Amino acid sequence: MIYEVKFEHGEANAFAESALELVAQMGVIMQSDKGLFYGKIIRRIDANVEACFDVLKEVSTEDRKEIKSLEVQSLEAKIKVRELVKAQDLDMKVINVAYNFDKTQLFISFTAENRVDFRVLLKELATTFKTRIELRQIGTRDAAQLLGGIGPCGRPLCCANFMYEFPNVSIKMAKNQNLSLKQSKLNGLCGRLMCCLTYEDKFYQEAQKFFPDFGEAVATEEGHGKVVGLNILKNRVKIRFEEYSKEFDLAEIEVNRG
Repeated sequence: MIYEVKFEHGEANAFAESALELVAQMGVIMQSDKGLFYGKIIRRIDANVEACFDVLKEVSTEDRKEIKSLEVQSLEAKIKVRELVKAQDLDMKVINVAYNFDKTQLFISFTAENRVDFRVLLKELATTFKTRIELRQIGTRDAAQLLGGIGPCGRPLCCANFMYEFPNVSIKMAKNQNLSLKQSKLNGLCGRLMCCLTYEDKFYQEAQKFFPDFGEAVATEEGHGKVVGLNILKNRVKIRFEEYSKEFDLAEIEVNRG
């Protein structure tokens, strides 16, 4: 059986093979030709994909103690890595540093605006930590997923809790939902469009088929006018009439979806 696995150190998801029946969120120890790793099961994969890891066992109580120790050592390594980066005045931000389970590799995730020449840094890292170093440049969305935080909605970030793949988000989704187009209103902590804009997009696309466009001329029982507002959730449109008085300027009309 093939499973998709999320690594605790932030490395990209991978596929692992196992003869065991595993469930989502189960901690496991895996092996590859590069050493031992720990992570969590995301889901079982029915498609024919190549597995790069073999699941050895479920994480035990002793393994959890070792993982806790590794997390402390990884945090100490992160401090040292940041010191080395600062000493070389490199324009890069170290996001996460983590050892694999048997400390044969040290994974360093970073963000950078421009290309970084870290050849000298790699030599210093290898000398300092005496293990294989893997530098991985990630995007701002990946960084937010690793670091976590509270979104504008007041809840923990979706990407850090239950999303394992980033959806394609566009400004058109905000337009479809009649939201403010100010970037400060639409961007998440990562500085990119919020992933949650995709959640209701399909609903709004389907619903809009029954609604007139902004500015469209329409005829109602009260008279002719133009559409100046939409409220898809309440199934109503706001009309400004061509001939109106101060007492009868605007009206909200229910949309007939039949």
